[in-house]
Amino acid sequence: MTVDKKSIRYKLIVPSLIIVVAVFVALLVLIFGISKTVQDDYSCFTISAASNEVKKVLSTAANELTTAHLLGNPVVTEAKQKSVQEALALLWQRIGQDGIIVGPNGAILFSTLGSDQARGLANGGPSGYYTARLPQGTYHCYAETFPLWDWRVITLHRQTQSLFARSKVGIMLPLVAVGSLLMVLGIFLVLRQVVHRPISQMVSAIDTGETVAPTGLTEFDIIGNAVNDSIRRLREQTAALEAELVERTRMENALRESDAHIRMLLDNTEEGIFGIDLDGNCTFCNLSCLRMLGYDEEKELYGIHLHDLIHHTHPDGTPYPGHECKVYEAYHLGRRVHIQNEVLWRSDGTSFPVEYWSHPVFENNRISGAVVTFLDISQRKQLEDQLIQAQKMESIGRLAGGVAHDFNNLLTPIIGYTEFLRQDLADNGKSLAMVQQIMKAAQRSRELVQQLLSFSRKQILEMKLIDINQVINSFHGILRRIVRENIDLRLYLTQESYGIRADRNQIEQVIMNLVVNSQDAISEGGAITIETSPVLLDDEYATLHTDVTPGRYRMLAVTDNGSGMDPETRQRIFEPFFTTKGIGKGTGLGLATVYGIVRQHSGNIWVYSEPGKGTTFKIYFPIIDAELPVVQRPLAEITNFTCERCSILVVEDNEMVRTLVHELLDRHGFEVLSAGSPHEALQLCKGRDLDLLIADVVMPDMTGPELHAKLLDTYPGLKVLYMSGYTNNVIVHQGVLDEGIHFIQKPFAISSFVQKVQTLLTVSADG
Repeated sequence: MTVDKKSIRYKLIVPSLIIVVAVFVALLVLIFGISKTVQDDYSCFTISAASNEVKKVLSTAANELTTAHLLGNPVVTEAKQKSVQEALALLWQRIGQDGIIVGPNGAILFSTLGSDQARGLANGGPSGYYTARLPQGTYHCYAETFPLWDWRVITLHRQTQSLFARSKVGIMLPLVAVGSLLMVLGIFLVLRQVVHRPISQMVSAIDTGETVAPTGLTEFDIIGNAVNDSIRRLREQTAALEAELVERTRMENALRESDAHIRMLLDNTEEGIFGIDLDGNCTFCNLSCLRMLGYDEEKELYGIHLHDLIHHTHPDGTPYPGHECKVYEAYHLGRRVHIQNEVLWRSDGTSFPVEYWSHPVFENNRISGAVVTFLDISQRKQLEDQLIQAQKMESIGRLAGGVAHDFNNLLTPIIGYTEFLRQDLADNGKSLAMVQQIMKAAQRSRELVQQLLSFSRKQILEMKLIDINQVINSFHGILRRIVRENIDLRLYLTQESYGIRADRNQIEQVIMNLVVNSQDAISEGGAITIETSPVLLDDEYATLHTDVTPGRYRMLAVTDNGSGMDPETRQRIFEPFFTTKGIGKGTGLGLATVYGIVRQHSGNIWVYSEPGKGTTFKIYFPIIDAELPVVQRPLAEITNFTCERCSILVVEDNEMVRTLVHELLDRHGFEVLSAGSPHEALQLCKGRDLDLLIADVVMPDMTGPELHAKLLDTYPGLKVLYMSGYTNNVIVHQGVLDEGIHFIQKPFAISSFVQKVQTLLTVSADG
């Protein structure tokens, strides 16, 4: 067997034997002491090496659990703990050491020793290397903590008697006392040279994490190689853990960015969104939800039972029990719920109408709650109310127009024959006074009919380009005489001139009716303000107000500081015959007339009023970009008219009106042909001369313009005067008379009628 001169055995034993032989047997005592020291150091080193193996087992187990993401699985953890205990037991058995595993509560989980010894060794002691002395003997121990399971793992080796003590050589100690000093010195020098330096190098390398360099000692080099392998594996594992940590950090950052992006999208929607769990408590809400409900932060809603907070009462004010809540049906029945009209309650105690959808939320194929999306439908309801009001006004307008048409046909003969009577009874004072009363009542009826036509937008307008400021300034004197002296009438008119296409008389009627209405709302002293200005109504305004087209408008505003109106009154003020005045103090047609005239001028009117704070009417007329015309002087009246050889064809399906017109023209010396229908008129005028056609606009079988077109084939250049009590799309469009058309509105005064006829015949004769 070859002796290894580099082995620690050779390096220690041979010099020791030389020294012992040199100093005789007395040096054995010194060897005994030195051997004990070496034995202690070797035990410490051996126990450290064994502890490294233990660390390796524990580190491997921790890496496997971390890599497999099984730290939170109790079943896997328990199995792994048993596996680690068995691995440590085999390790300790293989290296000939003992060991103890102490649990988090101090209980002995595993021990290769007896329970009494294990408890004695487990109690106390620092981490790392230490020596424990028990009645059973002295133990070299190395304790370390395993944080993963909070274990305290102790690797230990029991100290045995030295070779000399076991062989009873210790009795020679008194004889070799002197030689022991020399032996101690020699052994110390040998150990310092052979053992201490390599151990110091290894410890220094381990402390700095560097590779352990070869020491020249086989045993130490084996240990050094093992340490180097452990360091290499530790570095690899550390690098793997660092890479895993970097990847996990990257994934967590990506997840946070994704969550932040999703949250940003949810917070930038118009819809309010909130989530609830199976108990109805809030789990999520976006910014729109907070804004509509009047809250500032999410924590004000998180964990709160939302039904009791925002959904506790029906729109009619009755309590809304939670078991009846439709939101909960989403997860009770597992289906989507859509409610078009309910209310939610804000933090300040006010409510607002909403439309909402409630969807069940599924997690792992099980319903875990619901997500609710809702919209504030206040604007929608406002537009619906405006549409209903507009439809109602349109229906009432059609009825009013139809009634006005029939009244006009009745009033025409009443007014005409009353004027005949007034002429015939000029010398009878008493009878003339009664006729005057009849005429007064007829004229009042005519005004009411005109107001109905104005409301229903069926009266004929003479549209011209006008400046509303000029109308107000010229009309101001009349308004000042109408308004009570204790009411201040103020004008704030824009300096710029903007033209609108309108009937001047109708605009004056609008201003008059609004000012009178404002005066009636002021019980004592007050002020009425008339204001004009150019405005731009944009798309947003048009969205919130029905029948409004975006564009440039001329605003006319009439404001008073009177009693104001409640919402119910504001809804009905434009209805005909609706009035808040006492019986006999108003017809209820003033504001209805205003509404009809404004709409017929393609304008819009809006009312702003609160009880006790006055009222403002704002009217918007479309601005016409054209130069305002110069006001012309009226034409001189026609005089010295002669009606010789003038033949007039009268076509009217209403017998009373036809008879009146026939008598009226006959009284003024015209030759008159009367027909009740267009076909009769065509037969009647064959072979006769015609100078003028007077026809109703709408008649059975054929309209007035169609009859005129047929007569033009026989009578080129034949003039025509249309009469009607109701507008239509035959000779007018949107209530505006077509250019070149001559028309007289029923009921008419006989003087106005005769003047129209004379004018047409004079122009025809001149032509």
